Amino acid sequence: MPLSLDDDVRFLKHVGPARARDFEKLGVRTIRDLMFTFPRDMSDRSSIFTIAEAPENQPISLVVTPVSVSEKVVRRGQRRGRGGTRLTITTFEMTDESGGLLEAVWFNQSWLKDRLHGVRLALHGKAARDGKRLRMDHPQYEVVPDDAPLDSLNVGRIVPIYPMTGSLNQAAWRRAMAYALDTRLDLLDDPLPETLLESKRFPDLRSAVRAMHFPDDSRQWHNARERLAWEESLYLQLALLAARAHLKHDLPGHAFRLGPELDNRIRHLFPFKLTAAQDRAVREIARDMTSPLPMCRLLQGDVGSGKTAVALYAALAAVANRAQVCVMAPTGLLARQHYDTFSQYLENSPNARVRLGLLISGMTRTERQLALTRLKNGAIDILAATHAAISEGVEFNNLGLAVIDEQHKFGVAQRNLLVQKGVRPDLLVMTATPIPRSLALSAYGDLDLSVINQMPPGRKPVKTLLFSRREAGKGWRLVRDELARGRQGFVVCPLVKENADLDLQSAEEACRDLSEGELKEYRLGLLHGRMKRPEQQRILDQFRTGKLDAIVSTIVIEVGVDIPNSTVMAVLSAERFGLAQLHQLRGRVGRGREQGYFLMFSDFRQGESGERLAALLSTANGFEIAEADLGIRGPGDLAGDRQHGLPPLRIVDLVRDIDIIADARETARKTLADDPGLTRRDHIPVHRELVRVYGKQWDRLGMG
Repeated sequence: MPLSLDDDVRFLKHVGPARARDFEKLGVRTIRDLMFTFPRDMSDRSSIFTIAEAPENQPISLVVTPVSVSEKVVRRGQRRGRGGTRLTITTFEMTDESGGLLEAVWFNQSWLKDRLHGVRLALHGKAARDGKRLRMDHPQYEVVPDDAPLDSLNVGRIVPIYPMTGSLNQAAWRRAMAYALDTRLDLLDDPLPETLLESKRFPDLRSAVRAMHFPDDSRQWHNARERLAWEESLYLQLALLAARAHLKHDLPGHAFRLGPELDNRIRHLFPFKLTAAQDRAVREIARDMTSPLPMCRLLQGDVGSGKTAVALYAALAAVANRAQVCVMAPTGLLARQHYDTFSQYLENSPNARVRLGLLISGMTRTERQLALTRLKNGAIDILAATHAAISEGVEFNNLGLAVIDEQHKFGVAQRNLLVQKGVRPDLLVMTATPIPRSLALSAYGDLDLSVINQMPPGRKPVKTLLFSRREAGKGWRLVRDELARGRQGFVVCPLVKENADLDLQSAEEACRDLSEGELKEYRLGLLHGRMKRPEQQRILDQFRTGKLDAIVSTIVIEVGVDIPNSTVMAVLSAERFGLAQLHQLRGRVGRGREQGYFLMFSDFRQGESGERLAALLSTANGFEIAEADLGIRGPGDLAGDRQHGLPPLRIVDLVRDIDIIADARETARKTLADDPGLTRRDHIPVHRELVRVYGKQWDRLGMG
């Protein structure tokens, strides 16, 4: 049988069935998978020092041999001879050809006494001198056979560091990878045209893949990574742009009529003048809606920037053209908020004759059936709904515009289910979580983008404050001062009920304690996601009408609560929340003309939690928050690969590769404009690779 990159990895030398099962846990099934599973890190071990010449306090590599080992047990945190934590210290004395001595120390790894005794080792770590003796705590180590040269796979070079599981240690990984590259790399064909490689000064694919695993130097590795990241970005951008073209090509939608008279009628419904940013978004949306091609637009804007007014403008434009609109939100609270907000705006124009409907869980069977009947016969113009809108049995008379709020809460499949309820309706998706440019290009590249980057006039920036446990009294004093002025507030907790495994105050516990302590003079209500919908609505109605001074809640109020009189929010155990969540919560207060306060209670000042809290203190700009969040967490699931229905990015770094992504997108745009089907001879290999990477998803675009 001829060799193939699609051969099972278990047939590769140095692997076998047992290690193949471990490889499979990491998603490696074929030799191609192996080659394209790149190291998670690289360690420069090209400079090997002797013990005698080794520098201090910097990463170094040594090749040594143990000559003796000792062990002792101590207890930490011991009081009067009792308790404490048992700590085993294993110390090896090692030497090398220079005759110097090294102490290598490991903690709680007693089994190393037998494993490392009498073998030649490569050690990697930082060392410090104690007199003539060098000491290295918890070094990385690898066994180096006596006859192995020092420029082997494991030492004397830039060494790849792979993810490990089961029997897959670093040495096993490197042996398997080196053998795969030596015997199968020649089977790897480069899909990129030579002219492109020359213009971009990229290495060919075989050279790039080898350099990603075993580079000669760091520059070679960086050049290889740039080429592979650009190529990965190119395939993604081709897929996204092709998806958008497929939606618009030969698939006419609703060409709405929207002239100056209708524009004025809609604008007069708002008790305020649209901001310049809102007006720009309205013009972009209106241009799409008057086109015969379906609109596919993402509207992003900070919390409180006025996205709802822009969405209502689009909805009323569609209704004026005798089409129905569905506004789908992730929670019943937010769906009802949209219903109430639309109702308030429409009160300004009794002659508008716009009929609203609501479809959320918790409705009685009679209420639901009546809503479904009215929707089907066209008696509802604008439906505010949750996921219930995409359930079986929901039929629209003429769905012309689908609006999805807080789009990151929905998957692409759910988005498509709503669109399929009509005949190629326009699509407007909204998010109050600003998206970094690199993420917008990558995860939402199939959508046109409108940005509201301006807040309504007169709104004061919310003051954000952080209190430790010892400073908590100051924070609660500020809360009481606001409530005493007739304002209202929120207290947010990470849990509903107490949890014995977590040292956190729950919403139920906090409500009880505050009503007996810091806020005993005020009327408190409890709100969380486990409550039934009518009970949630009852609490919110009491809060909205001033019968409650404050609500103690979980994250359920993250979106969909708009009460201008609420000026203060206290978040307990703030380190337990994500940065985007905290920013969303901050947007729930200060929505009127009064000063708003956002108080975070936490003793965390270090690590990732500390970075999140510091970022929130440093800026109120949602776009800066989004960039900070991406920088702290890395791309991870921020890219929304699972929801977007696209393979995850394996090489591209959304934090640092924005220029690579943008350049690949421009190449993809020009390529598809010149050759929409990728049928030209020099594009056929790229097309073939797209089919391999995206499979049936690419076929569904009619380009398979």
